[in-house]
Amino acid sequence: MEKTEKKAKEGIQLTIIEKIEALMEENSINQAALARNIDIGQAQLSKCLSRKGNNYVSIDTLIRISDFFRVPVDHLLGRSTIRLKDKPRSNSEICRDLIDLIESDTVNIINGLVVEDTCQPNKEKTENPTDPYRYEKKKNPYKMFYFSNFHPLPDMKGMNKAEKKKVESGLNANGLYHPKRIEINAFIEYYLKLRDLYKKKDLPRAFFEQAIEDRLNQMRY
Repeated sequence: MEKTEKKAKEGIQLTIIEKIEALMEENSINQAALARNIDIGQAQLSKCLSRKGNNYVSIDTLIRISDFFRVPVDHLLGRSTIRLKDKPRSNSEICRDLIDLIESDTVNIINGLVVEDTCQPNKEKTENPTDPYRYEKKKNPYKMFYFSNFHPLPDMKGMNKAEKKKVESGLNANGLYHPKRIEINAFIEYYLKLRDLYKKKDLPRAFFEQAIEDRLNQMRY
């Protein structure tokens, strides 16, 4: 019985070491830097990550490492692959994703105005203005994206009866709804509701992440 328990512990320990080493490699960080960031001695961390001996990673060290890499403790134990926060995507990567969405007609673009607090040069005609800048609310124009639940209809004003009938036949066959966008809108609404509960600390982090992951896995399109 004791040998079985020891073997199980060794297996978990090896998983923890492999997970931590993978995170260190992914984030280009060595043991010395990791030890400094989680405020423990390098020698202590080295023993924890050693495959030899009976040294184990303590709960406190696990929590510090999970907080530093922004992963759940379950991820270090090999029980979950959910990540709390990946490396920030570069602007070029974000723009490429947006281009793909635009070119695939998944999103629609509109011109919109957003009221924002802005800092404007002070135009007072005095030699020594009290403040060279002033703050004011201003409407600023932006390109906005939205996922319409409906397919756009062509302009039917100049169509003859045959052309109109063709459009109507298409609507009868396929409908005006866009199921892919409906699914996206439903997910965004679901995500924001759970995110609001999580931000208010009314929902545990692990439950929030698992619920979102489950919903993503259930999406049809």
